[in-house]
Amino acid sequence: MQKLVSLLLVPLLDKLDIASATVRTKIIVLLGQINKKLKGRPEITLPFDALVKSTFEKDTLGFSQSFRLMYITMAVSKADTQSLVAAIPQFLEGIRGRSKAQQVPLATALLTAVMKCDELSDNQLKGFGFVDSPHAAETLLACAKDLFLVNPIQQIQAPGAMQIAVGLNADSQALVTNNGKALWVTDKDALQTLKLSMARIVGSGQAFPTEVSDQLHQRRFMALLCASADPYFQRVAGFGKDSLKRMRPIDYESRLFVDMANTMFLGTVVAAESTESPRSPVAPTIRLKLLSYLSKSTLAVAVYPQWTKIISEGLFSASSTAKLRQHAMIFLQWAISQAPEEQILQAAPMLMQNIHQILSEAATGGSLSLMNADTIRGAAYVAWGTLVRRAPALVLDDLEHVQSIFEAFETESATVRLSIQEALVAMLPAYKSQRISISLQSQLLGLLQKQLTSPIHQARYVALRYAISVFPFTNMDARWLCILGLADSKSEIQLLARSGLTIQPSFVLDDSEYLPDLAEAICFIYRKNTEMYAADQTRTVQGTQPPAKTNPRVACGMLDFGRSLLLAAGMNILRTQDKHSSAVDLAELDSVNSNSELSSESQRKSMRFALEKLSATVMASGSLEAMWMETVSSCISTGSSADTAVLSKSLMYTVELMSFGSGNAALSLLDKRDTLFSLLDIRNLAVQIFAAQALSVIFEAKLFSDCQSGSAVDSGFWSTCLVPRVNELLKEIEAPERPKQLNRKLGSILALGHISHGLTIAQKALSKQWAELGIQEVEAILGRVRLALIDGIRASSKVQTQSLVTSALCSAIGEVGKTTPMIEVIPVLKDMAKQSENAKVQEAAVSSLSSIAFGDPEQAPSITEFFVGLSGTVTKKQLDIHFRIGEALAVMLGRFKCTLTEMGWIFPINPMVVYREQGTVANTAGVDKLLEAITTKMTNSINSQERQAAAIWIMSLARFCPGIPQLMPWLSKLHTCLSRLLSDRNELTQEVSSQTLGLLYEMGDTSLREDMMYSLIAMFGTRNIGKNRQQQQQQQQQQQQQQQQRQQRESSSSNNSNTSAQQLLRNQIASDEPLLEQESLGQTPDGHTVNTTYKSILSLASDMQNPSLVYQFMQLATHTAMWNSRCGAAYGFARIIERAREAIQPYMKTIVPKLYRYTFDPSPQTQTAMKSIWHALLGPRAADNSAQADKPDSTPTLPQQSGAGIVEQYWDSIMEECLTSMGQREWKVRESGCNALSGAIGGAGSELAVPYLERIWQMSFRTLDDIKGSVREAGLKMCQSLANATVAWCTPHEDAKPSQEKQAQAVLKIVVPYLVDTGAVSDAEDVRNFSIGLLLKLCKSSGRYLSPSVPIIVERLLESLSNMESQSANYLSFHTGAQGISHEDLESARLSAVKASPIMRGIEMVLEQLTPSSMAELVPKLQDIIRHGLGLPTRAGCARTVVILCVKKTELVKPFASALVKAISGSLTENSALQRQAWAAAIGYMAPKLTPAMFRNLLKHLEKVYFEKHEDEMRGVSGQVIEQLAQRCPERLCENTSGPGTTSFVLFGCWDSHEPISKAFSSAWQEYKLGVGSGLVGDEESLMELLRLPLKRLSDDSWAGRIQSAKAIVEVAQMVERTARTIESANSASTKATRLLESLTQATLPELIRASQGRLWPGKEHVLAALVKVCTSCATLINRQMPVMDSDDQDALQQLLIAVPQTVSTILLKEMTTGEVSYRREATARFNSFVEAVPMEIYDKASGVLADIARTGMVTGEKPTNAMDVDDDDSDDRSMKRPQQLLLVAIAIKALQNILPKSRLISVNEADALSQVLCGVAETGVWNTRVASLECLAALFKHCSAVGASNVSADQASIQDLLDGINVGAILDAIRTCATEGKYVSVRTAALNAVEAAFGSISAVSGSGAGESSRIDIWKKDACAIAEMLAKDPVPSYMRKKMNDIQQTQTERKYAAHPVAVAEMERLVTWSEIIGGLVVLALLLTGLAFVMSAFLLATISVGQLELRAVLLFQSWWVSGPLIAAAAVLVLRRRLWLRIKPRGTPQARFF
Repeated sequence: MQKLVSLLLVPLLDKLDIASATVRTKIIVLLGQINKKLKGRPEITLPFDALVKSTFEKDTLGFSQSFRLMYITMAVSKADTQSLVAAIPQFLEGIRGRSKAQQVPLATALLTAVMKCDELSDNQLKGFGFVDSPHAAETLLACAKDLFLVNPIQQIQAPGAMQIAVGLNADSQALVTNNGKALWVTDKDALQTLKLSMARIVGSGQAFPTEVSDQLHQRRFMALLCASADPYFQRVAGFGKDSLKRMRPIDYESRLFVDMANTMFLGTVVAAESTESPRSPVAPTIRLKLLSYLSKSTLAVAVYPQWTKIISEGLFSASSTAKLRQHAMIFLQWAISQAPEEQILQAAPMLMQNIHQILSEAATGGSLSLMNADTIRGAAYVAWGTLVRRAPALVLDDLEHVQSIFEAFETESATVRLSIQEALVAMLPAYKSQRISISLQSQLLGLLQKQLTSPIHQARYVALRYAISVFPFTNMDARWLCILGLADSKSEIQLLARSGLTIQPSFVLDDSEYLPDLAEAICFIYRKNTEMYAADQTRTVQGTQPPAKTNPRVACGMLDFGRSLLLAAGMNILRTQDKHSSAVDLAELDSVNSNSELSSESQRKSMRFALEKLSATVMASGSLEAMWMETVSSCISTGSSADTAVLSKSLMYTVELMSFGSGNAALSLLDKRDTLFSLLDIRNLAVQIFAAQALSVIFEAKLFSDCQSGSAVDSGFWSTCLVPRVNELLKEIEAPERPKQLNRKLGSILALGHISHGLTIAQKALSKQWAELGIQEVEAILGRVRLALIDGIRASSKVQTQSLVTSALCSAIGEVGKTTPMIEVIPVLKDMAKQSENAKVQEAAVSSLSSIAFGDPEQAPSITEFFVGLSGTVTKKQLDIHFRIGEALAVMLGRFKCTLTEMGWIFPINPMVVYREQGTVANTAGVDKLLEAITTKMTNSINSQERQAAAIWIMSLARFCPGIPQLMPWLSKLHTCLSRLLSDRNELTQEVSSQTLGLLYEMGDTSLREDMMYSLIAMFGTRNIGKNRQQQQQQQQQQQQQQQQRQQRESSSSNNSNTSAQQLLRNQIASDEPLLEQESLGQTPDGHTVNTTYKSILSLASDMQNPSLVYQFMQLATHTAMWNSRCGAAYGFARIIERAREAIQPYMKTIVPKLYRYTFDPSPQTQTAMKSIWHALLGPRAADNSAQADKPDSTPTLPQQSGAGIVEQYWDSIMEECLTSMGQREWKVRESGCNALSGAIGGAGSELAVPYLERIWQMSFRTLDDIKGSVREAGLKMCQSLANATVAWCTPHEDAKPSQEKQAQAVLKIVVPYLVDTGAVSDAEDVRNFSIGLLLKLCKSSGRYLSPSVPIIVERLLESLSNMESQSANYLSFHTGAQGISHEDLESARLSAVKASPIMRGIEMVLEQLTPSSMAELVPKLQDIIRHGLGLPTRAGCARTVVILCVKKTELVKPFASALVKAISGSLTENSALQRQAWAAAIGYMAPKLTPAMFRNLLKHLEKVYFEKHEDEMRGVSGQVIEQLAQRCPERLCENTSGPGTTSFVLFGCWDSHEPISKAFSSAWQEYKLGVGSGLVGDEESLMELLRLPLKRLSDDSWAGRIQSAKAIVEVAQMVERTARTIESANSASTKATRLLESLTQATLPELIRASQGRLWPGKEHVLAALVKVCTSCATLINRQMPVMDSDDQDALQQLLIAVPQTVSTILLKEMTTGEVSYRREATARFNSFVEAVPMEIYDKASGVLADIARTGMVTGEKPTNAMDVDDDDSDDRSMKRPQQLLLVAIAIKALQNILPKSRLISVNEADALSQVLCGVAETGVWNTRVASLECLAALFKHCSAVGASNVSADQASIQDLLDGINVGAILDAIRTCATEGKYVSVRTAALNAVEAAFGSISAVSGSGAGESSRIDIWKKDACAIAEMLAKDPVPSYMRKKMNDIQQTQTERKYAAHPVAVAEMERLVTWSEIIGGLVVLALLLTGLAFVMSAFLLATISVGQLELRAVLLFQSWWVSGPLIAAAAVLVLRRRLWLRIKPRGTPQARFF
């Protein structure tokens, strides 16, 4: 049936389409019969290959196609794997274009084939050819995707009852399930197997290499995505996930990917007229994965309306899950933020509806309540806000959206509130004031103000953000909200509110365009202030609690904002006026928001201008000045009940207004004087001082205005309003101190001093006496005040008084002393200043002395002298006292030339009116007195405090009194003194000196400045500089007159004068002498000498070509924290720095590079100083980005200079400076240059670095190998920074612009060649290692940018493998023995390190970027390394590189495979075994790509290496390569079966004596046998090719070669024998088998006979074995001796065949008698095999030789009589050879058995001689010789019987004579002896056989009719006795079987006649087994009981008998083994089963 189906099925199907109807009917009937037969015969297989070929070659519309498809479906389940693999591509191609009816069975066959091919090799997967057949791949992927969506079901109830799986339609499901009839539909295991097989194919990188198109890649991604989400089979899901990870990244912006994802997510919609059913959406798990990918695609949200449908489906579909909804919300946010604007506008209503639905469902407990509602709702709010931002048209008509979200703060949880806040911030741009109407702005402001009162801080924060961002700064309502925000309890809201009130400097500079109108702002603040205090008064009356808006922060914020607006307006006015164009510094613009006292002249002028503008503006409700006065003084009206902070602000701004405003401003507060008096009692010193100042200004203004008006002074006012109040205050200060009245007393003292000072000011301004004014009582009361203060200060000096009171008294006396002499208190104040331990009191006393000297200039010298003496007594902890004294000296000596005096003037009267001319003149005597003391005493003092005081006082005078002429004559001396102080050990002294030097330099004229500069340089240098200057002056005096020289100095630019100084400075810096002597300089607190800083500053100034800049640099180089304190602020260092910066601006281009380098100086002090200069040069800091973020786009900003901006601006100069410095001699310069370059390169772009990149790397590597350690560290940091920057520049990004890619290519074009050509081959190890490390980083990150550089990178990395190997590896390679490790282990470890090294991983990564052009460049480099590379790691890495190329870049390497293999073949014989193996593996990977010619050359080269190399290791490489070829490309190997290196060579190598070599060749030989099979010896040509090398090497001089050839011939002979047998079984009439045998015989036998003859040599036995094997294989031919070949050699062959038996037997008989025992044994064995295969009569010829050998076994057991006569060595040798001798005897006896005559009866003599030998061996031999002898005896007896029966010439008499001659009795005795052998079963078995044979021969003689003689009877009895004895042996089962067979022949009839006996025996056996089992169980239970008794003895009482009973079994380890042994004995011997049948043994035998 099988043959019928195989032959007829396909022709019948082919005939079906072309046959007639009648024939077709018959064919169909026949096919039906075949189907019936097939159903009952599952073993029958259909011709699968023929069916497939017929199906796809015929017309698809033919009638027979349905039958073919049916049979294919049946045949595919039984087809072999190879056929299925070949059919899969045909199935895939065949499915396309067919009808659905045909697609279903084809798809079923395809899936069945896939299921069976569960384990496919890489070659099989590659064979699918999906790269070249994209349509087939698409079909497979579509089918796979649908298959992965199929779920297992239990059972299908009806044909149409199968439910459609999600993601499929009816058609697709029918396709992959065969309409529900496929095996895997109901079989869960089968479905899992199918899915796994399909997943392996789809996920294989071999089937779908990287070369596949992007479309296939995306379809494959979708299929694996479905597999990864399989809910039923975790293995499938895991395999899908792993495959997705291994895939290259998917392009999310591909339209195909987006369309497939949308289709899978949403399903398909088909038209009504379409017959195709729609696809349902995929399962939620797959939807979840799809959303995660779609949320990364911009294109996905550009396909409208699909993305909106996805959002709706993900959120609201019935199958949606919690995670799916969360991802849908993420996708919603992505879509809203990334979708095109026109689509957003179109979809906005629907999206808003979805968002509201989400929020409403969660709120009403809908479907969303089951998930994480907070997360969903939060995301919904964020999406809401983003949607409003993208579609602002939604909110332009109303505030519904923002109001709804604000209201949600109250209903949502805390976690959702953050999202609400984010949403509101997101929609903020939609509500910009430019977009919404005025009415909506008002509504929005109302909403925001309401939210500011919300208890939820997020609502308040967002409301404030809206107020700041939505409305411009000019909107006062929004600013009011910010003011209200200051009262918030949250600090972040307070900060936000303060930022909303901050006036940016740009607002001031832009002509107030962005500032509120000053008039409107003041009116608004006035109105709000009035409303606030009015409401406050109302609530106070009603007794209610004030709300939050009356918070002190609100009041302070309102006042601060109004005052800031005034300052900004004033500065704007000041800036716009021409004469004040430079009066406003950029640094002072920040002071607008400082809210502190006015600290500069420009601020005072700005305030004055602003108030003038207010006073000039009159509104309907009054003057703006009055409004502002009422606003700032409104808090005063509340009196002491107001907050002290508000009072302090109010009073300070009130005093400012009275001071700088009009005269009416002060008079407007006259009515509030009582309130001000009451404020003197408040416990706040600032309030008390401001209140006292306010009273002073009010009374001064009242007196002055009364007199100026021309009317008489109202004496009544002064007598009733002032005098009583002053009297009350006097009473307070005269009263004893009481703690509770301390505040009142302080206020009284301060008020008296200020009031007295104010009234005196007015009186002096009027130039009238008090009597003239008519108010003598005022004069009297002022006198009392003066005396009271004097008495108070005297009393406080004698009695311990509160320090506050003392300080207040000093302050009051100072105020009085400014206008009234107070000489009486000077001694007291001096004592306080000198002796007081309280710093505050000291400062107050110093300030008071200064004020007294100010009012009485004559006291200035004495007070100055006192201050000089006081400076030496100050301790280090009293540092501030120096600054206070300095300020005091500036005030009292400079008077109104001092800026501090101007700052302290609070009266609206011009001070010149009061002090006349004396106020404008400095105190000359005091100045001279002070400066003389400083220059002669203090700066030279050994007291550091005096030196410090001198520096500070000079600075005070220079800073606060720069215009006094008295200072000019002293400038030169002061400059000299300060220059010396630069070397002071105190850091503050140094810095103060450096700052002051700059101030003094600015004060001098041109000549003086030059002198100062020379003196400074001379001080820094040596005396030579002074001499050089003197010489220069002498030369100038000789050339021109002194007058002309002075004029030239004055008229020429400073550059001319600086030239000589410049040269001097350069010479000094360049000289070897230090600028400052180390021993003469001080040290900073951190231990560094100061010369480094100033030397750097001098060097910097020298490089600028202007040494005068050294002063500006010293002013900028400040790093002491003192300048950030109150002292620094008081001295106005911000202004100093600003002026220095302005002076340096023209030199910025030259300064910046040098200065930038100095900021990285190794010296910490120099670095700090230079950094301070650097930061000072940057200008004002940029405004806060967060504050600027919400400003309008058109808002101008200040031209800011950040550090990065300056570096970028001066990039070229900085690069040149840094690179030049890195090559200088001084190590500090090199280190600073290196650090500076590292800092610059870190934040620079590639476009800046490219022009300098090569130089940068050159200098970086140079510093990396610097002699100085710190420079090397800096170089390493530089290299690391540069490496990080290079990696960042060269890392490709998905959104990279073309310019970026171009820059990356430019960088790599420079970096890679430099690293490769210079860095990687550098002699410096650090440079070399770093270069390789960076190359590895670039390989990992640079990706496609590296393509042009791949060859050079790979070359250098390969070379670096050896360079970077540890030196210990090289050492160990020469000392392996000493270290206890083998050379092979060391090499293995080294190669493992190479494989795992990061360099090798880098090579793998960079090879991914190979292109055809770069591959062409790489191959020559690889060839060079292969041929000439040094070092094991390099060569191993090269081999691995070749393998990687073959695996990953197959197509690229194919054209160059031959060249690479040629190079590798020359390196195969290197010394390293592991490296040879690596080269072999590389050739194996490369071989499939070789051309046929190159492949043959390779095989030829391998054969040449094998035979030319004599070392086993070298010869073995051929085997290794052959083994790799067999593994990697067996088909290529099988294609080459002839020629050098092919089958003959592989066969020859299989028998190599070296085992590893033979194993390697054996692997290839197996591939040959599998691939070619019988074709290896299928014809004569193949056979001769196979025998080529064995025959050639059979006569080799090498014995090993002969042995190898003989073994190979044996293998060939076996193959020929098997092939001939196969051919004969297939076709017995064929002569092909005979021809093969004849070819084998003719080719091998002559050579083998020739090799077998001659002398003996080791291994010759293998030649004998080959000779005999050929003879046995060709035995039929030899026996026939008649060839069938028709050729000229027929006669020769016939003669050969005739001569073979005799020739071979003669050779073997000869070899049996020569040589060692082992060789003779082998020869005897071969002879035995030969005579068995080739029967011939040679007993006469061979029996003698064999009998002689057998006789040697008769002497076993004999020992020498005298042990002394035997040598020990001979004894050992004999004992070793004895087993071989016995084997030889056994084989010889076996040979005797085989050569017994076949055609005649053995003669009596021959038989007797043979029997004697055999009996002797049987009696005395060992077991194997006994067995052989017994078998030979049995054969002898059978020979007699057989010959007698067949040969008529041999009658009974002759046989009987023969038996008589051989002595049967002796033979039976020998058999009996063997039968008694109790050790060896085989001996007894042989004895039994011999007995049987002997009994047969005896019986034959006795049955002849001649009568039995007594001798024959005796023989029979003896034989029976022996048989009975053997029958008793129960051990060997086969012995019993033999005996049973004998017994059965004799007693069969007897036992057959008694069936009852048989049944009884069976019953007994059954019961015996049961009884035996019970006995064993009883024994075990008894033993257990005895064991337990041992434990019971310890717990119960037992008697003596019981104790004795269990004593033996007390220990379980004793009783247990005993009982177990008994049980085993019973089981083993089966004692109960010993059943003996009736009868005697004799009866049973016969």
